Amino acid sequence: QSSYNLTLTGGNISISNNISFITPEELGIVNIPIGHVTGGRAVSGSFTCYLTRDTSTFDSNKSRDLFEDLRSLTTVVTNSFALVFSIGGGNGNRLEVNCATAHLEIPTHSIEDVISLETNFMALPQTIDDTDEIVLTYKV
Repeated sequence: QSSYNLTLTGGNISISNNISFITPEELGIVNIPIGHVTGGRAVSGSFTCYLTRDTSTFDSNKSRDLFEDLRSLTTVVTNSFALVFSIGGGNGNRLEVNCATAHLEIPTHSIEDVISLETNFMALPQTIDDTDEIVLTYKV
């Protein structure tokens, strides 16, 4: 099982509760919602990093390794990664976003002043009954 250590240059995380409002339809009046139903939670997003490979050590697992490993998954039906985003750095005060079971798409590259990779992900619960798609932890 591989672990990748990437320094991100950007990204986003979207959390949706898929709320649907119940609104009766009546003729001649302005329809006002009388309640709502919460649907299944959806957690998705993307992250961007430089395309790098640390040549100082043989097995450093940088973004190039992630790209090559995802691209070579030709016989796997479902990929599953544990994602941890440390917003504010690895030490000190930070927000940790933990997606224990996430599906990653093959990264797309952008060639401008630097070569960067953008990877889309969708966080999933560990089982169908769980609600652990995402866990937010404040570290002080």
